[in-house]
Amino acid sequence: VRFITTEAETSLRTMLLRRAAPLLRRAAATATPRAATRPQRACASTMDTRPPARKASALLGQLQKEALAKVHRPWPDFKAGDAIEMEILVDVDAPKPQKVKGLVLGRRNRGADSSVQLFCRVMGTPMRRHVPLYSPLVKSITVLQKAWLTKGKKRVKRRNLDYLW
Repeated sequence: VRFITTEAETSLRTMLLRRAAPLLRRAAATATPRAATRPQRACASTMDTRPPARKASALLGQLQKEALAKVHRPWPDFKAGDAIEMEILVDVDAPKPQKVKGLVLGRRNRGADSSVQLFCRVMGTPMRRHVPLYSPLVKSITVLQKAWLTKGKKRVKRRNLDYLW
């Protein structure tokens, strides 16, 4: 079951795209060949031959860092195999958050789009949940037990525990 994307997340994505478009156009228009910054060589291949996408990736990376700085919240350190409890608002207008306990199957670290994959039971039915970490609907995260699979004796040597699902 996919977690519902809020208006704040979609507006953040559209803001990034709107802000990146003029920067990309400006980078493509002001791209100067390397020959203009260095003394002229006899070789004919002195032009900067990098594609525009490579030039713009630094700009997009900078925009993503700014977006992460705006939404960043200091969550506790957890990884695959830990048992956690999250307080999640089911809806933006929900009166109180719903507590979800589960085992972390994996974590996807992608800046502001980071998410966690939980294995939990809902009314006795096993379920896999993808929850975005920096969503405004996530109120708190607490680690119940480190290395829950091995009862805290040793660490899990996997990044994703998809074999449990």
